[in-house]
Amino acid sequence: MVTKEYAMAYTEVVEILKHVSDEDVKKIPEEKLEFYKSNMDNEYKYKIDITKKFEEQEMSDITKAILANIFRDYWATPYQKERILAKEKYDLNKLEEEKRDKYNPDNIFKNNKRIQTDS
Repeated sequence: MVTKEYAMAYTEVVEILKHVSDEDVKKIPEEKLEFYKSNMDNEYKYKIDITKKFEEQEMSDITKAILANIFRDYWATPYQKERILAKEKYDLNKLEEEKRDKYNPDNIFKNNKRIQTDS
């Protein structure tokens, strides 16, 4: 079962894909499209404002991430895909490095002051 936020995002993705060329939509595997459709929130109404550019459309961060993955996996040129994957790898490495620094057992107690107790 998907969360409410994901169900709403799938609704947004399905609606957005209605405004994408058939040629590009056909590049997305049918199973993935069916997954979005079968897990979307049918009570949530999302409409594209055709007077606005794509970048100006209101959509959730989850929707943006799903669309970014669709672009990377199905629509990007080999060069674009290579650049996207390199950026994702860089971001992941940077995040892991920050975690290592933050949770390094050698550094955990460095900033703590010793508390003296009377015996």
